[in-house]
Amino acid sequence: MTQFSKLHGFAAAKTYLLEQALTVSDLFERMSHVDDDVPGWSERKQDTDDVPLIDPPAPDAVNGAHCMQALAILQLAKTFEDRSLPDQLRDRPPVCLTVRDHEMGEFVEIAARALYPVAFAASRSPKVWRAPEVDTGKTVIALAERHLRTLLHEGHTVLMLTSPGQLVSPQLQDLVGHGPHLAPLSREMILAVLSLSHTPCSPRVTEALQATLPRSEELGRLETLKLIMAFQAETALGVAERLSRFATTAPHQTGPSLTDVFGQTDAIAAFAQLQEDVMSWQAGEVAWDQVTSSLLLFGPPGCGKTLLPTAFANSAKLPLIKTSYAECQKAGHQGDMLRALDKAVSEAINSAPSVLFIDEIDAFYARGGDVHANGYILGVVTGLLTQIDRLNACEGVILVGATNHPDIVDEAVLRAGRFDRHIAIKPLDITAITTFLQAKLGETTDASQLRQIAERMIGATGAEIDDFIRKARTLARELKSDLTDQLLLRAANLYLPRPDDSLLRRIAVHEAGHLLAGHRLGSPPVALARVTPQGGAVLRPHRMMHTDVTLHADLVMLLAGRAAEQILCQSVSDGAGSGPDSDLAQATRLALQAEAQFAFGEVTHLWHDIRHPPRSYDVTRDVARRATARLKTAEKDAITLLSENRAALTKIADTLFEQREIEGQALDQLLEDAMRDPSETEIENREPKTPDSNGSPQSSLYGKSIIV
Repeated sequence: MTQFSKLHGFAAAKTYLLEQALTVSDLFERMSHVDDDVPGWSERKQDTDDVPLIDPPAPDAVNGAHCMQALAILQLAKTFEDRSLPDQLRDRPPVCLTVRDHEMGEFVEIAARALYPVAFAASRSPKVWRAPEVDTGKTVIALAERHLRTLLHEGHTVLMLTSPGQLVSPQLQDLVGHGPHLAPLSREMILAVLSLSHTPCSPRVTEALQATLPRSEELGRLETLKLIMAFQAETALGVAERLSRFATTAPHQTGPSLTDVFGQTDAIAAFAQLQEDVMSWQAGEVAWDQVTSSLLLFGPPGCGKTLLPTAFANSAKLPLIKTSYAECQKAGHQGDMLRALDKAVSEAINSAPSVLFIDEIDAFYARGGDVHANGYILGVVTGLLTQIDRLNACEGVILVGATNHPDIVDEAVLRAGRFDRHIAIKPLDITAITTFLQAKLGETTDASQLRQIAERMIGATGAEIDDFIRKARTLARELKSDLTDQLLLRAANLYLPRPDDSLLRRIAVHEAGHLLAGHRLGSPPVALARVTPQGGAVLRPHRMMHTDVTLHADLVMLLAGRAAEQILCQSVSDGAGSGPDSDLAQATRLALQAEAQFAFGEVTHLWHDIRHPPRSYDVTRDVARRATARLKTAEKDAITLLSENRAALTKIADTLFEQREIEGQALDQLLEDAMRDPSETEIENREPKTPDSNGSPQSSLYGKSIIV
């Protein structure tokens, strides 16, 4: 094992072990096969063919703590291999080094003195300060920090050793910032220490060690105590076997992989590419700054935003660290909350390569408004931004965030460099639901039967499908029966909403109104339209920017569902206004923004904050009056537009009712075919009317002139 003589810190580790040996002859016997890079060291020649496969027992019990100290020397040398620690202490005192746990800090302190004996001699300036354990109490922590302040006041340069979650005061945190992390363990380091601490190994034993040792990533996650216990084995192969056993029993994520996620094509592709990039980075083929390592998942609840990072971590065999706004807030006041967030980030960094998942990103809502009332969230969002920047400066951590409402998240959180890629997580389409059911229920279920059930679950989330499958299996156990097609249909009749044709037809009419109005008014191309017993949906991208014309067109499109019900059903339902994300809620916010934020009206250019959802007492009476006028004009124009295209509206509604879900080219073709109906009234050359005195258009601008 002479190849380790060129490893950073190897000579210092050998010297340290020699000094700590119980007898010089004992260590000389164990280490005589190593190259002579320590003065007075000689190398013993032997025939490797005569060396047995199993190492002979060591003369005395190996001191595992001494081995850990030698290992810490190698880790410290790796951490500062590009620039020595004494140079950093001279140029930028103090240096803060984060170690995996408090116990490891003791070994690193000894390693620093062994690796840089001149710099840390008693007469020299640099000092080592170790932060106390988290649970030692506030008094001990205060005394320790007072000692650090004394060292700094006396002009010493200091190497600070802290561990994740360390209770360091904000003043000290501002002083030292976030320094480097102790280099993780590697197989090469373990083998190097074994070459010093245990008996010589034949080439065959070396091969056995290589085959037995866990991967470097798994070694880096082992607790310090387990490493000490492993090194106390009598033979090198015994050490490797213990490490392998400890790595196997170490906590790890279990559960679904990316192959268990259905329907989210964009997200799966992004995570699959990220998995390849991480493997390339680990192999040294790709620099970390070339990897898109931060993703924001957004969409309605239950669609798989929590499942995806878990599945990715399992597929990539990476540790997953989870936290959220609520989880951090449980820690206490703002300082405790930020400390809990810091602890999660530190854990992810120390476990790198790893995945950090922050749920409920929308709880870190946009800063602004009344400074006094908004002071708490101002500090929290600033703390989050600091932690994200800290993650970006560390290689190997994948950051994944999730939110139901990306529009209310602070813009600084969402910008490139914080969350580089934003991915929409949508309810599953009928094909994905069928595939999901097939995968969960097995091949024994008839495909046509699954399709029939899937039609009743259009728009369902993965969580809702899982819930149905659990109920179906429970029913089978109750009846002591296999999960046959007949029993599955019975479960569907029990637990899934029965289609109500009159309700489905009204929903189809409502969505047809959105489709037709958006098509005629040049809204962004629609991607999918669906009709379900729980409601309908028309999915289209948001505009990047608005003019007064496009804003009015979107108001008409948003209110066209309500208008279509009035035309074809002779009444309106509450579907347009049920909830903060409903048609009427979106239209209301847009109309308020037009008057209070975009300065599209002529009355005032003053900017007002419009919360999500808008609150009546946040809106002045004058702004509310002008916004209401815009909404009424838009609804009037929607009714006119759909009435003039009634035949096309009916055709689109009938097709939606029959097919339940249409997307892509099929949807584009439906809209084009519907508009070719000869009974349509031509309105392409309609001239727009001028706005009235309060800035609200008197008539919508139909036709080609507003296509954007």
